[in-house]
Amino acid sequence: MKANFRMALLIICGFISSCTSKQGKQLTDSPLLGAGFGINSATLIVQDLDSARNYYVKVLGFTMPSPEKFEKGTYEGTLSAYARFPDQSSIELLSVKDTGLVAKKHSFITAFLQRNQGVRLYALSTSSADTTLHWIKSQGFKTDPPRSGRTTVEVPKGWDWDDGGPQWRSVEFNSKNPPAYLPSFLQYVGLPYQEIQSIWKPYAWRKYYEDNPNGVIGISSLRIVVSNLKTARKKFKKIGLRELEESDTAALFSIAQNQTLQVMAPRLPGDAYSRFLKTRGPGVYAICFEVKSLKATRDFLNKKLPAKALLADRSRKRLTVLKEYAHGVQLEFIEESKEQAQLAKIFSFKEGTKLDQASVRYASATYAKYCALCHGKNREGYAADFAPSLRSHTLMASTQLPRSSYNYLRHTIYYGRSGTAMAPYAKSQGGPLDGDDIDLLLQWLYELSGVKKPVEMSAKPVIGNVALGKKLYASHCAACHGAKGEGVRAPALGNPMLLATASDAFLRYTISEGRDNTPMPSFKDSLSKVEINAVTAYIRSRASGWNAPAAITTKEPLPEHYVLNPHHKAPKFTLREGRYVSAEQLLRALKDSTRMIVLDARSKAAWHQTHIPGAISVPYYEQPDKFIKDIPNDSTWIVTYCACPHAASTQVVNTLKRFGYKHTAILDEGILVWAQRGYPVQYGQDNRTNK
Repeated sequence: MKANFRMALLIICGFISSCTSKQGKQLTDSPLLGAGFGINSATLIVQDLDSARNYYVKVLGFTMPSPEKFEKGTYEGTLSAYARFPDQSSIELLSVKDTGLVAKKHSFITAFLQRNQGVRLYALSTSSADTTLHWIKSQGFKTDPPRSGRTTVEVPKGWDWDDGGPQWRSVEFNSKNPPAYLPSFLQYVGLPYQEIQSIWKPYAWRKYYEDNPNGVIGISSLRIVVSNLKTARKKFKKIGLRELEESDTAALFSIAQNQTLQVMAPRLPGDAYSRFLKTRGPGVYAICFEVKSLKATRDFLNKKLPAKALLADRSRKRLTVLKEYAHGVQLEFIEESKEQAQLAKIFSFKEGTKLDQASVRYASATYAKYCALCHGKNREGYAADFAPSLRSHTLMASTQLPRSSYNYLRHTIYYGRSGTAMAPYAKSQGGPLDGDDIDLLLQWLYELSGVKKPVEMSAKPVIGNVALGKKLYASHCAACHGAKGEGVRAPALGNPMLLATASDAFLRYTISEGRDNTPMPSFKDSLSKVEINAVTAYIRSRASGWNAPAAITTKEPLPEHYVLNPHHKAPKFTLREGRYVSAEQLLRALKDSTRMIVLDARSKAAWHQTHIPGAISVPYYEQPDKFIKDIPNDSTWIVTYCACPHAASTQVVNTLKRFGYKHTAILDEGILVWAQRGYPVQYGQDNRTNK
């Protein structure tokens, strides 16, 4: 089942957070839109939202929420239903809920509805309403102050991305009566625009959205009709849009991501554009959508609409639904490019389904280009630098369930193993692959492994005698893995990234079962369960460094110990974007014994594996109410981290803000880069007795 828009957006944000780094990654922004995505929305004002929604769903083939899931409109007293697309564009149906309130505050809506239905408003996406406002004013335009609001009425109770504040901000030339042919500019508060832009792949995000039966995947362009083209062109250029083409009756402007605005003037008296201007004045005449298959779209609409409602222009490869059959706006459909369609096919893979041939070919080529040199042409391993086998049944069976086990291989590819031949391959770390490439590669490896039933790894810590484990390691493991875990002809077990991502259960399973068709033997017949537990516990005890004289283990802090160095001064952090603190600053604050609270937003099992000294385990999926009452709300800094490096920690920080906390920050690089750099870590001690 596909996610709804809110869930899809959270999935994408989480995915973006997991595969991009904000450190030193700045795109060239438009002075008007910043890192905005282009067309944000086209808003049809309709008489009856239920009726219009049913028509757009059942007849025109758009996917929209059911009436109980309608949202608050961006104008007080209105209600909205959206069809949202993977390119972050949308069409909005907006109707009046409170006639008195709308007539008083936004009378242009009620005035429009007295004579018309159609697109009265459209918005372009901006990453910063303030930056857009400053730019527009610098160009000599008068605007209203930015408006802000929420689309959801209820504020969530648990950990959530919603910080309880405004969810959107809008810049308009005149909010009381917006000029119909000029856009407004909309910012979704907290959305990571820069990061989404840096790996812009809407074709790969379709799996997170419900399909539209009509095949629509995004908005290609809007057609604006004006009475005076010369004046309109001048204004659009002054706003900051780049003109691509112009003629006596038309101009084409670039927005972003190959989207355009077509600005048209009547060609002849009495033509369609003239009649449109006479009826309702300048504004949006048509929306042009991209579809997967023009033939499939035509076949769908032919079954739903009368023949006179459709126009097929075979020379231009365009299908049109006349505005009389779409609540006042003409709908046009063009087919996506063959290149984009092929990419969409490659990245349409989903967990639990078999890869199609396009995905297999792409993943196979990725492996051959980046992995085969060391891991072998057939994934057999040990082709160079003692790289392990990637077809070992025990490896592939033990790295799928739960998700944290899957992340063992995923994070290895992302971040590499510092001090070894395994380099990081994620783009955020300077490598060539993005998150979709890595997930596809892993799914391909799992399919080839032939594992029918993955072995689910327990999240519980393994309890063992560390002193005994040290002796057993020296006699059974050091020859291959190195006396100090440095790796000789087998993986470096002392690598901080390995210990930060490998669970105790994974380590124990590997020792017990070995790695088939590799030099790693099974020890389940030569060592007892107690001895295997001891070796596992010893390896885990090296999380704080192989040369540490003794393992640094901690139990979960009690509330009275939540604040580190409570009588010292607070650190002076310089936050990027008012939110992110660098690992260097946090390390310095720890060394200086400053007053702060450190929160680990990952699971408790991950906290047990490795955590920053003094960190409190506050899993993002547990209820915060009981925990928050023990956190002081004063000048004490609260720094939160996770592995991704921002997804879970953002939920925790936004929830703290919802509860009124102001001195909050997110560790920008996350715990994995922290560990990879050799910064201090500890592992958590379970409350059970050693065995």
